[in-house]
Parts: sequence; C-alpha cells; structure tokens
Amino acid sequence: MTRKPALLLRIVDVVSITVSDDPAEGAILRLTMEGEPNDLELQLPAVTVARLQELLIEADAQQANLVTTQ
Repeated sequence: MTRKPALLLRIVDVVSITVSDDPAEGAILRLTMEGEPNDLELQLPAVTVARLQELLIEADAQQANLVTTQ
C-alpha cells in the first residue's frame, strides 16, 4: 500500500485536551502552530485516541532504549 502525501504542520504547543464523558466520542486536541494566528483543533474518535496512546507508548519505549544504549 502506498502512503498518501502528508500535510506538514509545525506544532509548537498543546493548548488543551478535552476528553468526552462518553467513551465512544473520543477527544478534542487543541494545538498551537508555528507562525499561524489560529490554533489547530483535532476531533478524534475514541479508537483513534487509543491508537495514538499506543503509538506514543511505543515511541517512548524506543526513545528510552536509545538513551540507555548511548
């Protein structure tokens, strides 16, 4: 499967994360972008939030391995 082109947005800060009381609804992430007057708001369904958490845990473990092997 070929990968689609990606839109590059330079995020400089996480403004807020709002998680719904309803687990099926997911979360809203609000991010600040470099050189942009507006924030970026991402509305993520619950399954996407779970996948993001999984990928962040994997990335954290990989980074920890890099630090300990140097």
